[in-house]
Amino acid sequence: MNNFTIAQEQNQPPLGEIYGGIKLITTMYYWVITLVLLGLVAGAVIVHETNNTFASLLMLAGTLPVLATGLLVRRQKFDFAAAFLSTVLIFMNTILAARGLGIHHISVLAFPAILIVASLFTRTRTMVFLTILVIVCAAWLVFGELYSLYTPGILVRSVPGDFYSASIIVTLTAVMARLLSKTLFQNFQQLQKELTDKKSTEMQREALIRELEAKNAESETLRESLASIVGTFEFIEIIEHILDQIRRVIPYDSASVWRVEGSLQKLIIGRNLPGPMLEKNIEFVTDETNSALPILNGVTPYILNNNVQNELVDFQEEPHTYVNSWLAIPLKTRGKIIGIIALDGKEKGQFNGHHAELAVVFANQVAIALENSRLFNDLQNELHIREELIRELETKNAELERFTYTVSHDLKSPLVTINGFLPYLRADVASNNLERFEHDCNRIQEAVNKMQYLLGELLELSRIGRIVNPSRMIPFDELARNAMEIVHGRLASRNITITLRPNLPAVYGDFQRLTEVLQNLIDNAAKFMGNQPNPQVEIGCDGEENGLPIFFVRDNGVGIPQELQGRIFGLFDKLDPNSEGSGVGLAIVKRIVEVHGGRLWVQSEAGSGATFFFTLPKDENLRR
Repeated sequence: MNNFTIAQEQNQPPLGEIYGGIKLITTMYYWVITLVLLGLVAGAVIVHETNNTFASLLMLAGTLPVLATGLLVRRQKFDFAAAFLSTVLIFMNTILAARGLGIHHISVLAFPAILIVASLFTRTRTMVFLTILVIVCAAWLVFGELYSLYTPGILVRSVPGDFYSASIIVTLTAVMARLLSKTLFQNFQQLQKELTDKKSTEMQREALIRELEAKNAESETLRESLASIVGTFEFIEIIEHILDQIRRVIPYDSASVWRVEGSLQKLIIGRNLPGPMLEKNIEFVTDETNSALPILNGVTPYILNNNVQNELVDFQEEPHTYVNSWLAIPLKTRGKIIGIIALDGKEKGQFNGHHAELAVVFANQVAIALENSRLFNDLQNELHIREELIRELETKNAELERFTYTVSHDLKSPLVTINGFLPYLRADVASNNLERFEHDCNRIQEAVNKMQYLLGELLELSRIGRIVNPSRMIPFDELARNAMEIVHGRLASRNITITLRPNLPAVYGDFQRLTEVLQNLIDNAAKFMGNQPNPQVEIGCDGEENGLPIFFVRDNGVGIPQELQGRIFGLFDKLDPNSEGSGVGLAIVKRIVEVHGGRLWVQSEAGSGATFFFTLPKDENLRR
C-alpha cells in the first residue's frame, strides 16, 4: 500500500493529495516525531530530578520506537507509522500511570492528544483500534487497581466512575477528533473538486477561444483570398496573394504551383524554393516515378505525407532532400485536373488532415482564379478583335464615302463633258463642218479615256486583298530592283540618281503587289522632284517596329506641307491638280501594305523632300 492509497475513507483522497504532496506530509510527520522526542527527553530529565529512575529510563527507551517511526515515514508507510507511534505512546503513558497515580496520573492527559494527532494521519479503522486501546488501558488503570492486579506507586483510591468518566472523555475526544478531521478532509476534497472543475472549465474555455480564433483566422483568410480573386484578373498576382494567405493558416516552409501539360509538370510560380527549383522552365515527367501521379489521375483528393524521405523515392534526390512533410492538392477547372499546389515542410509531422481540407478550399479558389483569368483574357481578346473590326469598318466606311464622292464627282466630270459635246456634234453634222466635228469627237474621246482610266484604277484598288498571288520569302533588294526597272524610263528622263542600301532583309508576301508598292513610291518621288538640280532617291531599311523591319523611300524633291500630309493617302486626292496620275497610287500602296500586316506613314517638310516609311513581315508567322 503506497502513499497514494492511504486514506481515511475508501473514497477519500490520499494524504499526499490532501496535504499538498508527499514531501509536505513527510515534513509534518518529522515535526511530530521531533516534538515527541523532545517531550520524552524533557520528561526523562524532569522525572530524573525526582529520583524516579524507572520513569526516566522508560521515557528514554521510548525514543527508540519513535526513531523507528521515522524510518517508516521515510518509506512512506504513513498509516502504519501513525498507528505504531500512537500505540507505543499509549502503552508508555499507561505504564507511567500504573507506576504513579494510576488513572489520576497526569500522563493520562496525553491520551486525547494522541488520538487527536493520530486522527490527522490514520484511517477510520485505525482510529477505532486506537480508541479501544486507550479505553482498555484506562480500564486496566481503574479495575486493575480495584482488584489489586497492580499497585500504584502513590495510592489514590480509584472508583468505577473514574473509568466511566475517562472512557467518555476518550470516546468523545476520539469521535470529535475524527469528525473534525473527516469534515476537514471532505471540505478539502470538495474544494479540490471545485478547483479541478473550475480549472477544467477554464482550460475548455481557453481551448474553445483558441479554436474560435483559429476558425476566425481561417475565415478571414478565405475572405481576403476571395476578395483578391474578385479584385483582379492577373493570375500570377492572385496566386502570389493566395500563397501568402495559405501561409497564415497552414505552416508550410515552401510552396509551388504547377501546370500539367500532357505528360509534363511545369512550374508556374514558387515561394521560398531552393535555388535549383527557381530555374526557368523547370519541369518533371508525370510518370510512375512522380509522387503526384495519384492526384493527377484523380485517384485521391489530396496527398498528405509527413515522412517523405523514407516513403517517397523522388524526394530523396536534390533539390527535394530538405522536404520531410508534403501536402499536394489538385487544381481543377471544369472538372479537369490542370495542375497542383504543393506545400513543403522541413519537419516531420508538419501537416494534418485539417490543413489538407483547408488547402483543398484554397485550391478551389486558385481554380476559380484560373477560370476567371481565362474568361477575362478571352473577353479581352474578343473586345480587341471587335475593336479592330470596328476600326477596320470605320476605315472601310471612310473609303466608301470617298469612293462615293469619287463616283459622284470625278466620274461624273467625263460624263458631263460627253453630254456637253453631243449637241455640238449634231450641229457640226448639220452644218457639215468636219473640222469642228473632228475636234468635238476628240474631246469626247478624251473624256471616255479618262473615265476608263479611273474605272481601271478603282478596279485595281478593289482587287487588293481579294485576288491574292502566292506569298513567299522575297529578298527586298530583288523587289527594289524590279520596281526600278519598271520606272527606269521616268528616272532616266529626269536624271534621277537612285541609291539602294546593301544588306536589306528578306520579306514575306506577294511579289507582284510588293513590287507595285515600290513602283508607286519611286514613281511618286520622281514626279515631285520639282526643279531639284541634283534629284536623288534612296531606298533602305532603318530599325524595326513590333518585330517588323521598317523600310523607306526617301527623295529630295518639293516635299509635302505638314497640313496636307493627312490627305495624300486618300482616294483620287491629288494635292497638285496639274500633276500626272489619278491620285489612286498612294491609296493602293497603303492598302497593299496593310493587307500584308504592315503600316505606311510619311515624314516631310515643304521644300525638304519626303520620306515614306512602311513595315513588312519578315516571315510567315508575322503576317496577319
